[in-house]
Amino acid sequence: MGHDVLFTAVSALADAAHAFADVDMSQPFHWRKHGEGVRLGLIGTHHELQDLAATLAARRSQAGPPTTLVQQVLGQVHTAYRELQAALLGITDAEFDQEPAAGEWPLRIILGHIFAAERAFFSLIISGLAQQEAGAVRPFTFPDGEVERVTGSQEAFYDVIDNQPLATIRQHYDDFHQRVLNELKDVPDEQFLGPSPIWWEEEEYSLQYRLHRFEAHLRQHLVQIEKTLLLLNHPETEARRFLRLIFRALASVENAVLGAPGLGQAEQQALAASVAERTAVLQQVVSNCRRLETAVTDNDVPTIKQITAAHPALARAIGQNSLPLLMNAIYQRKTAVVDVLLAAGTEPDVFAAAALGDVARLQTLAEAWPGYLNLFARDGFTPLQLACYFNQEATALWLIEHEADVNAVAKNKMKIAPIHATATHGNLTILRALLEKGAEVNAAQEGGYTAVHQAAHRNNVPMAHLLLEFGANPHQPDANGQTALQLAQAEGNEAVTAVILGGNYES
Repeated sequence: MGHDVLFTAVSALADAAHAFADVDMSQPFHWRKHGEGVRLGLIGTHHELQDLAATLAARRSQAGPPTTLVQQVLGQVHTAYRELQAALLGITDAEFDQEPAAGEWPLRIILGHIFAAERAFFSLIISGLAQQEAGAVRPFTFPDGEVERVTGSQEAFYDVIDNQPLATIRQHYDDFHQRVLNELKDVPDEQFLGPSPIWWEEEEYSLQYRLHRFEAHLRQHLVQIEKTLLLLNHPETEARRFLRLIFRALASVENAVLGAPGLGQAEQQALAASVAERTAVLQQVVSNCRRLETAVTDNDVPTIKQITAAHPALARAIGQNSLPLLMNAIYQRKTAVVDVLLAAGTEPDVFAAAALGDVARLQTLAEAWPGYLNLFARDGFTPLQLACYFNQEATALWLIEHEADVNAVAKNKMKIAPIHATATHGNLTILRALLEKGAEVNAAQEGGYTAVHQAAHRNNVPMAHLLLEFGANPHQPDANGQTALQLAQAEGNEAVTAVILGGNYES
């Protein structure tokens, strides 16, 4: 068990997907009718494995052969083993040997310890079975050298554990694990419930207890591995979490057929083919989305047209900054790129619609859910802030009229409100609408900078007049202690200086 076509397909999926970034998980992909992105390719695989596991288990319960006690326990062991394989995905040899923190075991020592303990557990079981069959007098002894007799040279074992790369150790461990499954799966319940030899505990335990130690001990150190990976700055990404679920579900299928090797072969082959096909598609989606992001940055319109013509859904791709490529193109003022992405069929979200001045799209979204109008984007801005920043006058006025928050503070280090976004270009129509709707005229963004600071810096007399009309305080200091008046004077902006001082300077 374990080296069949289904295992091979799932392993190939894991090899391809374990390095997917969290952003990659949101790239456009459908599993059946579900369109939540690449993550659905992984959780859909889990779904299908679980479905097959339940189907085969039910079929076996109806037609046999019955699952024995030893097979139930081996299934628990095998599930833990598959999860260990998932935990070790993508670990480099450098990480394998790196000390995670003072006094903490490197992964090499943890894995070697798990493997060494299982060699002893297995030898105890094999010795117990042999002594039961020979009619030995209880309590059974555990003969010296039994571990080596059953599992091979200790010196050769530790030469592998201490000196070989992770891939080699994993192969040795996998061969041993398959041996455990193959040699124990047909042990009758009466023997399995019988005694094992006395070991260091100086107590007699059953063979069932010894086999349960495989899983309990492995689970204990799997937790240790998880802690170690965090110390190594090797976080459990979304993709890795899904792959762990997939490996657990794979074990459920394999456990359902343990001791019944002919069960469900056709279904396993069919699912393996589906998983293999999906793996290729997911790899292509992630690769093409990364190519698209590069093309957007480079203003490479031909490449964008080529990719989106072949795969229109990828026009909705996400950048590594977690923003849609459409929004990145808008920020970068890449008009031709924006046009290509829109022509490919991508529909602007509420933030892109605000930045583009697409009032009709905003209306459609607001009819579906009014809450869209006060959402914060991944980069911390609201639709109104974006409409103000991009000087989309009609859109900003529509949002203000439809109760967009005129005092919303961006959830990022800039901490701007709509008034600050408007002050960057000085659109007086938008600015007046914000102030009449109750925008705080003296709100400070990062660094204590206010809208009247911006007017002073830009020497914008009409904006200064409007802000002062609504109570702007030109003597409010920024984080460096500089007022708007001092800023205007320092930069030689005489027109705004005169306005602030109460003169009638005309620009």
